[in-house]
Amino acid sequence: MLKALAVVCVRNEAVHMRRCLRDLIGDGLDVFLIDNDSTDGSTEIASEFLGHGLLGIERIPWTGAFSLSDQLRAKRRIIADADHDWIVHTDADEWLCSPVEGQSLLGGIREADAAGYTCINFHEIVFVPLPGDDFLADDYASRMSTYYFFQPVYPRLNRAWKRTADIDSSRSSGHRLAGDGLRLYPQDFFLRHYIALSEGHARSKYVGRKFSDEDIAKGWHDNRRIITAENLHVKQMPGLMRTPEPLRHRFDLSTPLKTHFWQW
Repeated sequence: MLKALAVVCVRNEAVHMRRCLRDLIGDGLDVFLIDNDSTDGSTEIASEFLGHGLLGIERIPWTGAFSLSDQLRAKRRIIADADHDWIVHTDADEWLCSPVEGQSLLGGIREADAAGYTCINFHEIVFVPLPGDDFLADDYASRMSTYYFFQPVYPRLNRAWKRTADIDSSRSSGHRLAGDGLRLYPQDFFLRHYIALSEGHARSKYVGRKFSDEDIAKGWHDNRRIITAENLHVKQMPGLMRTPEPLRHRFDLSTPLKTHFWQW
């Protein structure tokens, strides 16, 4: 029976931990967590899932700057030791879903694998708080309804792939894959990105964030480095959508946006 492993790296994502692990494990995946020296109880919450779908927790030290390079190296170590058929790369504030209503993520991966494909692309659906909104509670996924479809290029988020295929995951910032073994599944899945749960949450998460010199030298994080307290307000714009059923897999993809809300 096909097995899939989700590798998640976190730093101070306590508000997301139960939802993230519950959804991944409930969708049939095993999970391995990499903790970047969280100080908000993230690992204590995650520990509740050890032996119940969470295979382990590995710590990487916090150096004072966000380092995606360090995170990806840690993920590659975990993947190298895995015996799973497929790998899923995700973050705590994301929820990866099959586009088929009622189908689990593992079920969708099995269909792609059975059809001979080795990689799945995900459409990024970014959920945002409007001014005055506050979704800082465990049930945020069922209450957040305002979103936009973020797609600066296509395909962009190759977040699930067959572990034994000849696919290189080391050259990108965890987004696009390459290699002779890459066969992209023609049906895109969904990645719900809960980028911030309130304006205050957005400020605490992004304003003043430092990035590692290694990441900057690679040209990563350009759109995050321009964030200020003043531009973290969601403005009305064509492409900003609302769903009456936040937990359904139905999204309006007619107006893809090439920039995030702080760039509008």
